[in-house]
Amino acid sequence: MDCNRSGADTLSDHVALVGLSALFAKKSYLLGHLLESQYQALNSLVQKRPVDKKLEDICYLIESQIEGAFCSVMLKCDDKQVLRAAAGPSLPKPLVSALQMLPIEDGVGACGTAAALGKSVIVKDMRLDERFTEFAELIDAHHLVACWSHPIFHVKEEHVIGTFAVYFQHPKLPSKTELEFLIRTRDLVALVIEQQELEEQRERTEQHHKSLFSYNPQPVFTMDIEGRFISINRAGCELLKLPEDELIGQHYELAVVETDRARTKEHFGEAKSGNAQSYEIKVIDKLGHIYDLDITNTPIIINGEVTGVHGIARDRTEQRKNEAQLKILESGIESSVNGVVISDALKPGYPVTYINPAFAKLTGYSFSEMVGRSCRILQGKDTDKRTVQEIRRTLKERKQVRTVIKNYRKDGSAFWNELLISPIKSASGQVTHFVGLQSDITDRINKEEALAFNATHDTLTNLPNRKALEAHLMKALDDEERAVYVLFIDLDGFKPVNDSLGHYLGDQVLIETAERLKRVVLMPNLLCRFGGDEFVAVITNASNKEQISSYCQEVLAVFEQPFKVEGKSVSLSAAIGVSSNMVTFSNPMELIQRADIAMYEAKKRGGNSWLWHESKLDERLSFHVTLRSQIQEAIQKEQFELFYQPIVTAAGRVAGVEALIRWQHPERGYISPADFIPVAERTGQIIPISDWVLRQACRDLEKLKAHGVSLVAVNFSPIQFYRDDFIEKVKKTLTYYHVQPGELTAEITENVLMHDTQRITELLEQLRELGMGVAIDDFGSGFASLRYLSSLPVNKLKIDRSFTENINENAQNAAITRGIFKMVKDLHIQVVAEGVETEAEFAFLAEQGCDYMQGYLFCKPKPLDELLTWAERQQSLDNEL
Repeated sequence: MDCNRSGADTLSDHVALVGLSALFAKKSYLLGHLLESQYQALNSLVQKRPVDKKLEDICYLIESQIEGAFCSVMLKCDDKQVLRAAAGPSLPKPLVSALQMLPIEDGVGACGTAAALGKSVIVKDMRLDERFTEFAELIDAHHLVACWSHPIFHVKEEHVIGTFAVYFQHPKLPSKTELEFLIRTRDLVALVIEQQELEEQRERTEQHHKSLFSYNPQPVFTMDIEGRFISINRAGCELLKLPEDELIGQHYELAVVETDRARTKEHFGEAKSGNAQSYEIKVIDKLGHIYDLDITNTPIIINGEVTGVHGIARDRTEQRKNEAQLKILESGIESSVNGVVISDALKPGYPVTYINPAFAKLTGYSFSEMVGRSCRILQGKDTDKRTVQEIRRTLKERKQVRTVIKNYRKDGSAFWNELLISPIKSASGQVTHFVGLQSDITDRINKEEALAFNATHDTLTNLPNRKALEAHLMKALDDEERAVYVLFIDLDGFKPVNDSLGHYLGDQVLIETAERLKRVVLMPNLLCRFGGDEFVAVITNASNKEQISSYCQEVLAVFEQPFKVEGKSVSLSAAIGVSSNMVTFSNPMELIQRADIAMYEAKKRGGNSWLWHESKLDERLSFHVTLRSQIQEAIQKEQFELFYQPIVTAAGRVAGVEALIRWQHPERGYISPADFIPVAERTGQIIPISDWVLRQACRDLEKLKAHGVSLVAVNFSPIQFYRDDFIEKVKKTLTYYHVQPGELTAEITENVLMHDTQRITELLEQLRELGMGVAIDDFGSGFASLRYLSSLPVNKLKIDRSFTENINENAQNAAITRGIFKMVKDLHIQVVAEGVETEAEFAFLAEQGCDYMQGYLFCKPKPLDELLTWAERQQSLDNEL
């Protein structure tokens, strides 16, 4: 220690030492941080992680090396001259979003220019560079100044696949060391991309080879050097009738018949020696069936050494059988495809002298079992006695007989035999033998019986159908003294259950409903399925209303216990309408109509109840009948017209119009669509109405376009989607009126999607292919779910008025609507808010980013000429602004 040094010097040394320690600690920390970042980046490359995660790790590495850097990687989109942001973990998310789909052009920022020219673009201050003019607000918002962008080249093909860029919040140019480091890292990114491509190519190759093996229709297998199965495809397992797990590890001799094993061993040995082999053997499956196979064996060679044998088998069994049958065909009678039997006409009982193989196959009796015996052994207890007597009488008279008879095989199973028996005469004219041709027509008879049954029965529940109901009701009403009651039963809430569970489980509910009702509606009464979830009971063993009330109570009671369908519990109730012949009626079907009307009234009152028909309810039936007739007249005389309601942008500009049908009755004036559309859909009249709407909208389109309205939305009825000629009719209409892609949008209600979603999706795809947009109307008012939107070809969603009404004050509606906006934005689906009537609603929706709006606030639906005048005035106002 220097005793001559002052206290100040000692303090100075101490401060220096502390500073040195702090500097050492900081460098140690930075070094540790650098090593950690390098380790994370390199570790990411060798692990099987998503490519975007690897790119993020590389970004973090750069940011740890170059102080103040914000790193990003942008990749070129396939078949497009644009870049997408693949990684930018430290950059502000709004900036990353804004960089999506960046054009690859000279002069478009640093990255667009670097990708276009294939050269690095180093910009010290983006604010002073005119290539960043259109990004000025974005740059200032995120306080970015410098940008260095480097093109990324494909490792092998040497074309630009993206850019690698770093940003700084202060003016900066790279040092030589930093520039070299960035170039090396850029090559590392290219290596990552190539690594990803190689992985995808390897997976495709593996899947390709797996498909060739697994889905080959021929049996394919591999064996180890000892001859044990290593793998076998589904066709091989099906051939041998054994599962894969029972075959793996087994020797091939398991399947080879004993007489072919030695020869198979020789060929297997040659394959092990490296020589491909082709040969034919017989194999036997688990059930004892023998097959003729062509086998091809090839050696599996790895690193010059045979490690196993690959095999492909081709089933030649049917081919060999056909060759054998061809030889038999050459032998005359044995070539017959029908069962042939020859019997001795000169001996009692007409004993059999010959049968062909087809007869043996048909009956199960072999040649030795039939020869010397009578064909009577084919008869059974259910064989028609009159048919048997007719055959015997005809044979006794030595004549030909043709008939159909129920026979029995050796195993006791029955079959319907179409039989033709002809006498064979000797040279002297004496009948010495009978030859019989026999055909199994069981399938035809069963189909005929099924058709006869199905003509009068429901195929799902096996209950009598509407046709049987009408016949039974007419017969019951023949006795004018008999009291006849009709119960029209309709399930409450079945449609939502059917939509949510699916049609298969819905059918199970209907089957169980039929079984329960059959336990209540007993003979001599009739229970039938009228259609859908509707059942009708005809009661003929009751004499007063009290007994019918008891019947109705019993019917409702069958629904008290939930239905158990494949582990799911379903609770339902029913509504019942009752009518009787105690009140004057004009025809039997009127009783069903009255019960139907009473049922609907019971359903309107809450369901789970019954209601007797009253005369005042007939007014409803009369109204519907009259309205249906008037609708038909309106179709013929073209009393319909189209009104149009504008669809505007959030900025208030007209983006299109929706076509809305109106019916101006010559006497009653305008009739609400809510009154006539449901009737038209029920009667099928909606089809010609909808066809007219589409044609008229196409005709009006030219006038609308002349006034700046280039898009028309047309409502399509759900019923149209179930017509086979739907797409073809739409295509012809669009072609005839020269409608261009993007000028017409099909609006469908969301409930259309709940039935046969796959088919509806295919039809919507075809509409899109015709150039039409697709919008879901009144979204939120039915049973559809947002989950459908991800798989549907839909580009617009119309939010129902029930959500937009007072949305600025209704927190619940606001929350739901914001959720819809957020989800559909990610799905690239535009939103139209319906029923906007106040400035407050408009302001709220505009603030939330709603694409389009529609409602009385902007314009009520108007006839075409009035709408055109409004559009012209609106266009003038827009031009003034």
